[in-house]
Amino acid sequence: MCDVFKYDPPNDTTFPHSVYLLPDFWSFQNCDLRRARKIGDVNAGGGDGFEFVLKRWQPYYFACGQHDGIHCKDGLMKFAVWPLIRWFY
Repeated sequence: MCDVFKYDPPNDTTFPHSVYLLPDFWSFQNCDLRRARKIGDVNAGGGDGFEFVLKRWQPYYFACGQHDGIHCKDGLMKFAVWPLIRWFY
């Protein structure tokens, strides 16, 4: 299972965004990027975007890390994903 991230690359009217994977819920709630891992730079979301594979059945926390996480702190550029179990026969 994977997620596809898509966002506009920076230009004269669009602010730059990056994607960070946060290690836990506390970091997500507080937009604490100190232990976060950058998975997408400001140009990665253009075109077809980029994929991030969800390898475990656990919550994943994502946030924009630009400008020391100000987009995350505003509450508009962060989200969590909980994969669902899929039963295949």
